[in-house]
Amino acid sequence: MRKWIVAALFASITGQVSAQDVTIRDIFKQMPDSLMPYLSQNNRLDFIDFLDSHMKAEVRNTLGGTSEMTALADDSLTIRMSESLKTDLLLLPLAQPIDSVSQVVAMVETFLVDSIYGESRVSYFTPDWQRFPSEPVLSAAEKKRIKGHILQNILKKDEEVLNKR
Repeated sequence: MRKWIVAALFASITGQVSAQDVTIRDIFKQMPDSLMPYLSQNNRLDFIDFLDSHMKAEVRNTLGGTSEMTALADDSLTIRMSESLKTDLLLLPLAQPIDSVSQVVAMVETFLVDSIYGESRVSYFTPDWQRFPSEPVLSAAEKKRIKGHILQNILKKDEEVLNKR
């Protein structure tokens, strides 16, 4: 009986630790196709495999163009979906957990035009891809991080446009 209790306790502790060790890589693999229609699940898995093999992570998307994952970390990734769309996914801790949810996925989609301006849209999801009904409560540092991605995307496009002139 004691062995069973110890085993059950160990399993519950291990389960809690592994639940906290979720990375953006794991979440990205489970993303519904409807949230990123440019890419199939196989495309998303290929991105990760290519980067793990130290190869250029470029795939043919469903529209016939090419998409490239340009960055992958434990808590973020960046994909150039096309010449006019860049997507960043950020895994952020919630300042105030809601029920059992302690992290949020911020999807920053930046639409770039052939000028010096870009337009960004931020959407928030739970790690199992349920949309947040309203903007979640984030720390000032996490809000600044999201704002930094928005500005970085726009400034990067400015630099590319200016270099072409």
